[in-house]
Amino acid sequence: MNTLLSAPPLLPDVARLRPRQQMGIDCAVCGLPLGPSGRVLGEVRYRGLPFRLWMCAAGCETVPSAQGI
Repeated sequence: MNTLLSAPPLLPDVARLRPRQQMGIDCAVCGLPLGPSGRVLGEVRYRGLPFRLWMCAAGCETVPSAQGI
C-alpha cells in the first residue's frame, strides 16, 4: 500500500522573528500585518515559552519568506 506522508511545515526560527511576528500581530513568514484574518502556522517553544505563530490567510506563499529578518 502506498501512502503519502506530508512533511510538517518548516517553522521560522522564533529567535529571528520581530516581536510583532512573535505576538501574532504580523505574519511570521512575510512580516505583513495580519489584520482581522490569519491562520495558524504552527506552535513552537522558545526559551521554555509557548508561541503560536500566525501567517497570512491567503497569498503568503507567493511573498519571499522572512522579509527583513
